[in-house]
Amino acid sequence: MLGRGQLKYLGATIDSEDIVFKPKRLTGSAEQFKLKEDRYGDPEIPNAEGVNVNIDWKPYQDSMYVTSEEAAFKIFNDDNHTLDGTLILTPGGLKADGLLDWDKAKMRSDLLSFGGYSVKADTTNLSIKSFDSDELALKTSNVNGVVDFEEQVGNFLANDDFLITELPYNKYITSMNEFAWNMKKGTIQFKSDPNKMGVFTSVHPDQDSLRFQGKDAFYDINTSELAITGVPYIVAADAFVYPDSGLVNIQKGGRMSTLENAKIIADTVNQYHVINRATVEVMGKKFYTASGFYEYNIPGKEQEIELQNIVGQRVGKGKRSEKRVVTRATGTITEEQEFYIDQKTSFQGTISLNAESKALKLDGFARLEAEKLPANPWFTISCDGDRKDLVIQYQKPKSIDGQPVQTGLYLSRETARIYPRVMMPLYFRKDRPVFPATGVFKYDEKKDEFLFGDSTKVISKEEVGNIFTFKNRDGSVHAEGKFNLCSEIDYIKVDAAGIGSTKFPPPPPVVDPNMIAIDDTISTVPAPAPEFPVTAELMCGIQLIVPDQLMRVMINDFNASSFDARIISYLTDIGFYRKAAFGIFPNNKDIQTAVNGMSSGYFDVPKKYNPYTFLFSRLKLKWDPDYQSFVTTEKSSGLATLNGENINRKVETYIEFKMPSNNDDRLYIFIKSPSDLYYFFGFKQGILNVVSNNPAFMDALRELKGKDKITKMPDGKTYEIQEVEPGTAQRFLRRIQAVND
Repeated sequence: MLGRGQLKYLGATIDSEDIVFKPKRLTGSAEQFKLKEDRYGDPEIPNAEGVNVNIDWKPYQDSMYVTSEEAAFKIFNDDNHTLDGTLILTPGGLKADGLLDWDKAKMRSDLLSFGGYSVKADTTNLSIKSFDSDELALKTSNVNGVVDFEEQVGNFLANDDFLITELPYNKYITSMNEFAWNMKKGTIQFKSDPNKMGVFTSVHPDQDSLRFQGKDAFYDINTSELAITGVPYIVAADAFVYPDSGLVNIQKGGRMSTLENAKIIADTVNQYHVINRATVEVMGKKFYTASGFYEYNIPGKEQEIELQNIVGQRVGKGKRSEKRVVTRATGTITEEQEFYIDQKTSFQGTISLNAESKALKLDGFARLEAEKLPANPWFTISCDGDRKDLVIQYQKPKSIDGQPVQTGLYLSRETARIYPRVMMPLYFRKDRPVFPATGVFKYDEKKDEFLFGDSTKVISKEEVGNIFTFKNRDGSVHAEGKFNLCSEIDYIKVDAAGIGSTKFPPPPPVVDPNMIAIDDTISTVPAPAPEFPVTAELMCGIQLIVPDQLMRVMINDFNASSFDARIISYLTDIGFYRKAAFGIFPNNKDIQTAVNGMSSGYFDVPKKYNPYTFLFSRLKLKWDPDYQSFVTTEKSSGLATLNGENINRKVETYIEFKMPSNNDDRLYIFIKSPSDLYYFFGFKQGILNVVSNNPAFMDALRELKGKDKITKMPDGKTYEIQEVEPGTAQRFLRRIQAVND
């Protein structure tokens, strides 16, 4: 059946010229469709208008479907809202399937339900428009939403926990999918799950999916600023960045506002380094820049380093996506800041941070703040150091004016005195090192001591290596390790290891620098007269060229009378003997076995490691500046081996290691067996003087052929063995006695 006329249904008025009546439905078209607003009825009905519409009325379903082929429907009375889709008029109110569009947003749903000036949907996709751009401020899907245009508010909740909300204008997405929209103010308040923080992820192509969590978020559409609160931290590069008060602001385009008063901890695995009061520019998951204050506290001192160029970024070679990310930074310390890298070491220069390492790079000048040192010059350092257990590496440090500085015991060429140095210039730059200490140094707070030398000794407390200790409490020094005795002597060799000690003299008098000559060999430091003796206790191996015939006579003598001699008691000071042995002999399995044998009271060194004519287990020595010599101070000393064969007895011994300023080193040995037979050896300038009261020894000496007495050396000179009068030995004994009186 066909018809035409005016059709009214639930407040809608339709004038149609082509109505088609069917058994259970009515179809037709009309130039206009009008639905009159009723805000006070039940249900509320909005105003709706359309042109050139098609009608499909299904009265048995109480539903009228209205579509428009030419233009979207106008919804409400404000000329602002349109619907592109199908209106569905029912006794329960006006509904729609389509896109609701207005100046602030778009809603698309299969079923929109309209009130007099509102709309809701159980399932809808929402797009909120940005303030000054064609881009969207917010975009989300599959949400349940209600919008009240009278109150200018909207509330939305996702239907699925795993859905995300997009913020296209700000280049972010978030897992926060419940929010309240204030259309009048142009703001969106995200609502958080109290048991689960929201996740915010950058979708900017240059930010490598930067991601962080937050408890709440507030979006201002007018300024395009997303304010996120309750942010515990942001991971940027290899660092945790802790925003002040947990607040992070995201601007249009995905730019994060500068974080002020933030905290940086790097790296995320080891968390070695803390930077406070930082100003941070987070530009992506793998890139940030900052400035701030590095926490460098030591016992008794709270300190900071101002870092101006903190950068977390990709480093290394390879593809960009495969490069590791590292935080690095530098800061400058001036002398005026009175900065300490440990309790007794001040510093000026550059401190660099690499988050991959616990240590900091120290590049500048350090100074020992030790009250008992007569001078405390600045000296160069360039090394890595861990502030919690600071160990400073050094090799050839210089003072701030470029002079080399040394640590250890040195022999003055001018005064013939051995004097200590602790990071100081030598009196003369060519003074001889008796016990140099290089490698590392650290400060022992409990003992108030500075330790210098090999890392194995200073750090690991091993038995091998040199260590030089300055005791700040009394100004004394203690050397432990290998000593240089008669190092300028030719053709023979002296190896010595053990301990030595002395004390710093009072500070030198003030000298007018204009009165001091400066050249390549003379330091500007005046040499004071030391007031304290230099003593040493050394295991000593002396390698002479002595024919086997002579050595066999001596060995037979000592072996025949050894029952009259005292056995060396290694157990009385096992620590000394062990360390001294490792200072002379190689640290291998065989030597370790020999050293361990000391615990049983015996020291048996394999001959292949023992080239020494004489091996003394312990010589007690003192330096005499008048004789320019180290001389023994006790009548008896331990003789461990003769020509590699075990003796291990204490015997009467007198030795002088002469080291004059002209480098004409000499060596004198007087040793007496328990049978009261003595043997004297004196070596200088390639000549070994020999005499003994043992007839067998002298006979063997006189029977030597010329080739056994004179040996041509590789340098073309000769090594000669000469017999001397017994008076030579007696004069030596009187000299030693005079030194010790």
